[in-house]
Amino acid sequence: MDRLSALQPGDALRSGTPAARLRAIADPDSVEWLDTSRPSAHLARFGIAAQPDDGVVTARLRIRRRTWLAAAQDEAFLRGSVGAGHGDALRALFERARAERPDGVLVLAASAGVRLHEGNAAELSLGRAMRALVASRADELATAVIATGDVFGGASVLACASERFAAIAGVRVGLSGPKVIEVARGKAELDADDDDAIHALYGVAARVRAGAIETVGPRVEDAIAWLAAPHRRAPFEQAVRERQRALVCAASSDAGTLADDWRAQHVAGRLWRTDVAWVVAPWRERAVDAASLCALDAALLAHALDAPPRLLILLEDSPGHDVSRDAESRFLSQYLAHHACVLGLLRSHGVTIVGALIGTGHSAAFFANALQADALCAVRDARVVAMAPEAIARVTGVAATQLIEDDPLLGHPVRHFSALGGVQRTLGDASARAVIAFAQSVR
Repeated sequence: MDRLSALQPGDALRSGTPAARLRAIADPDSVEWLDTSRPSAHLARFGIAAQPDDGVVTARLRIRRRTWLAAAQDEAFLRGSVGAGHGDALRALFERARAERPDGVLVLAASAGVRLHEGNAAELSLGRAMRALVASRADELATAVIATGDVFGGASVLACASERFAAIAGVRVGLSGPKVIEVARGKAELDADDDDAIHALYGVAARVRAGAIETVGPRVEDAIAWLAAPHRRAPFEQAVRERQRALVCAASSDAGTLADDWRAQHVAGRLWRTDVAWVVAPWRERAVDAASLCALDAALLAHALDAPPRLLILLEDSPGHDVSRDAESRFLSQYLAHHACVLGLLRSHGVTIVGALIGTGHSAAFFANALQADALCAVRDARVVAMAPEAIARVTGVAATQLIEDDPLLGHPVRHFSALGGVQRTLGDASARAVIAFAQSVR
């Protein structure tokens, strides 16, 4: 039987191909495929055969007579990881939605996150896709994600940035996977072989308790009913403010520091103010955690949303996001996604957002912050780290430590990221004068 039409009412939405899932939830004869061939050019050196759709299919379809633009990820292909072509397809879907104004945009998500085989290109592509998703929400388009398989890494942040996010029982959702935490913190922190502990931390029930997702039944008709059911929709700004109030935002004295030449006044959280710009201080040696991120977003909403100056500079330099059991129990993905939405709200209010990579742009911390800016500058010795060398080696089978300096995709020096179009200007230094000059040129 043709697998495109194999799913029937009563079947589990986790079965079949991604194309079969989209066809199954659609009204009969309503699916119009939007895909073009986009096989990855980067996988052959790892001995991996590229797939024409690069692990995601997209379509225009109708669900109970309402028009949706939809994507479905393929967990059978490199665990649904987002390569450059995959991310570009998601971005194009959200940009198409802004032009066509469908009733909604849907992603059937099943992804391990950024594809480490494509490092820089993959992170840039997924970052642009999330910015497009947030822009579609700011345009008041309905967005929904249903996790039909495990969703981790940057894919979990993108999913949390949608208006509605539901998951089928049995899937796991998180930012840092169990093995990543075990390697970083040891088995005393989290035993990656303990199924009960993993389910308790990453399972759907845990994420529902965190207030981040809903549950949906496993059958095709359950997903259709969830998508078609009446639900309260709030305007984007109201939704962002409500999410801010819902997140656990402990008081934080973590102001960060700025060099003296900024001549800035501290406002709240990591937010500072100069005569010409609001400035977010870099995390530097501190991992980006939920509490300090929440405090920053509270400050941005309270002070920078409608008050001049209309320029926000994100100074990027951190060792990455917090990798710990506590970070996962708080579901750090939702805090990172909310931060991207706060930035999107500021942009919708006419604030120009500029990123300045003055040190290290690391993994999801960079992805949800400076990579969401309107434009990005970087100093010459900056570095972009999609994942640590040992993790890349574990996933790809390549001795990544030999490639970190000079490989265009896996290399950390910012020149590689810049060559892909991720950086608009390279600065001679990280002075306030140099960064502000670039930021003002963007305006």
